[in-house]
Amino acid sequence: MEKVYFEVVKNKKIFCYLSEPTKTQNKIVIMAHGFRGDNSGPARQFVDFQRLLNKNGFSVLRIDLPNSGNSDGDYLDVSYDEWVNTIVYFANNYLYQNYKVALLGQSMGAAATVIATSKDELKDRIPCILLWVPGVNDGDFKGGYDEIFEEAGQKYKGKFWIEAHNADFFKSLSEYKGGIHLVYGEKDRYINQGLRDKVIRLVKENDQSFMILKGQDHSPWEFNLVQNVYKEELEILEKYI
Repeated sequence: MEKVYFEVVKNKKIFCYLSEPTKTQNKIVIMAHGFRGDNSGPARQFVDFQRLLNKNGFSVLRIDLPNSGNSDGDYLDVSYDEWVNTIVYFANNYLYQNYKVALLGQSMGAAATVIATSKDELKDRIPCILLWVPGVNDGDFKGGYDEIFEEAGQKYKGKFWIEAHNADFFKSLSEYKGGIHLVYGEKDRYINQGLRDKVIRLVKENDQSFMILKGQDHSPWEFNLVQNVYKEELEILEKYI
């Protein structure tokens, strides 16, 4: 069963793609894309994973975060804080409906997912998070709040990266006590080795699992390798939710 719709969150229409198994088990994975991305994920890997999850009894909600994809808002005004609050909104909505909720995020969507788990509405209520190449902004951004930048045909303001830095990803990750599955590409061009190692260390300290995909960049990943990611993450989901 599939449903495509818009939901109004803070006066902004958010594009949603909900898919459910034939027999719902009240278990859902909410997927959050990365910077300049959309609900299909890199190389449509959110779509592929969604279909596998549906076959295994999980509902899946893929959303276009505010100012992205089909959702309302000009990308020039994209806000990391608004991304976090939107993830919190949808997760809390399904928790209210007595779903067990897991979160999956890619790149800056993964970073926003980690921050979302630290918010009061979700604290200790999300049993599992799946993190694909979580973006880490650890003070390396030097632009101004209203300064305009352009990347791959998209213009945006520096506020996105300043908000991301102020959110304190590492603090939120260290405080999260649920199940974690972390994936990085060995040759990630956007996140340096030192920052990746710091994220991996925190995940290991929580006795949680991670994968390093040999020869892979930030995204997308080679088809055969990503099948292994799906397999491991399905096992993690079945363990925790």
